[in-house]
Amino acid sequence: MFNKNKTLWIVLGGILLAGAFYGIYLGWIRQDMSDFSVCYKNGRRILDGETLYRVSDGHLQFKYAPISALFYAPLALLPWEAAKIVWYYLELILLFAVFWISYKLLPSPPKRPALVLVLALLVLLKFIGREMELGQVNILILFLLTLMIAAFIQRKDVAAAVLWGISLFFKPYALVFLPYFLLKKRFKIVLAGAAVVLAGLVLPALNFGFQGNGMVLREWISTLSRSTPDLMAAGDTSSLYAFLWKVLPGHPDLWIKIMWLVTGLAVGLLFLGMMRQGDKRALKTPEVLETAFLMILIPLFSPLGWFYNYLYSVLAVVLLIQALPTFPPFWKYFIAADLIMIGATLREVLGKDLFHFYTRRSLVVVNYLIVLAALAYARWNRKTGL
Repeated sequence: MFNKNKTLWIVLGGILLAGAFYGIYLGWIRQDMSDFSVCYKNGRRILDGETLYRVSDGHLQFKYAPISALFYAPLALLPWEAAKIVWYYLELILLFAVFWISYKLLPSPPKRPALVLVLALLVLLKFIGREMELGQVNILILFLLTLMIAAFIQRKDVAAAVLWGISLFFKPYALVFLPYFLLKKRFKIVLAGAAVVLAGLVLPALNFGFQGNGMVLREWISTLSRSTPDLMAAGDTSSLYAFLWKVLPGHPDLWIKIMWLVTGLAVGLLFLGMMRQGDKRALKTPEVLETAFLMILIPLFSPLGWFYNYLYSVLAVVLLIQALPTFPPFWKYFIAADLIMIGATLREVLGKDLFHFYTRRSLVVVNYLIVLAALAYARWNRKTGL
């Protein structure tokens, strides 16, 4: 009887939650989803054997590998409004899975897991909200990479390789893990992942034919090679390069590139030091902290990384919130203040002028450089167990 009542309450809770999210969809999400419209349209195009990469599409041009259009093809069979709802709820499910897997990856489970996850969600909510408003693909990639990290830690190299390779069909972000796999001597992941990518490049030939597929691939490469310098000034660009470009106006582009490169080398050396320290301490799962660090490098070092791309920091934020009680007082309050600033830098909180000052200078980059420093500190602080 108790189990039946419990199941009933779970079902009712699920229905109420789904209804609440539908209200959010109607009031906020439904009006946009412009990025999803690009994928939906190209899912239809690949079914019809049409070219995917068209200059006439302007800013909303399809830029993913041809095989990714096949992923969207089933959604393209649905009416537009139905496809939007399906994609929206799929993103919610994947997002829930990302937070749950991140919690399960923690080396030492927190005493109050619900509190840790809720706080992490609040820190990242503005990124998640914008991602879902646009109907972007980053939550799917984040899900694939979080599963990949879990498989990597469990030494399921074939599964990790497949997940790594599939994520590359959408965006090249997962290449940040390539040097790490080589340093860890996990060559099977690299080789099997390369085989997955190769298969993905060939597979659309079933739809276009081999000659047509070759032409589509050339169009894709041409699309990727086109520069978009005007976007660097956009308020939403929040990579390290965009930050330097915005806060150092008038400086020669060469100097900005040198500063970007020097910062990258410093972060790389810091990461190598973290790996070495992890080996010295003979940690059971040093990969959790290391992969969390690498995930932040995705938006930080992408030349046109958008601010909502910082949702890739889910694992890092969960780790830091869980480890905060083990930090000395200064670090504890400093990191807590940084995380609060990440989550609370909203127009409704700061006001229009301060919000524009924060976003148009890509100051979120400073917040995440602090997060990287905090992760590095956690590796050297034995009390964290990280």
